[in-house]
Amino acid sequence: MNEQPELSFTIEELRPDDVEVITVLRYESYADAYVNEELGVTRKWLNERNSRYYSPEYIQSWRDRYEAGKGNGTIMAWVARAKNGKIIGFATPFIQPEGIRRVGSLYVAKAWYGKGVGNALMSKVVEWHGPVETIELHVVSYNERAKAFYRKWGFEEVPGSETLFAYKIPEVMMVRKGALS
Repeated sequence: MNEQPELSFTIEELRPDDVEVITVLRYESYADAYVNEELGVTRKWLNERNSRYYSPEYIQSWRDRYEAGKGNGTIMAWVARAKNGKIIGFATPFIQPEGIRRVGSLYVAKAWYGKGVGNALMSKVVEWHGPVETIELHVVSYNERAKAFYRKWGFEEVPGSETLFAYKIPEVMMVRKGALS
């Protein structure tokens, strides 16, 4: 008998009180993955750029947008929660108004890299969108770890799709073709 190891985390639907925690995790993850001194993407620049996202008004607007999108089926969110209750990752897939399905945000706390959290969250993303649907994402072009993770899930880089996020961070589009494509 092949026994599965017990997971030291659970995946559950986002609760309104989780929004502030995932906002902090998102920007801690940015600093871990995106700092690139050559491009001027410093911790200071990231902190200055993202400071507005910590305001109570922004947190509440995120909650409101999530509840509205969840109600009409265009967004979903899950958190990965360690046994001690701490949020260690999250995913927020969504569908754009024109019908394009996106991974959205998928971040895992650095201490939890390689422990199955990203795979568990991506599994929820693919399940929510449906395995026959095409799913897109943008990833920082120099984030090789993330690109390798997405390739394992069937995403391929789209040649010529490079853009600049916030006029500074190079990104590339990756697409996972669905069975209907």
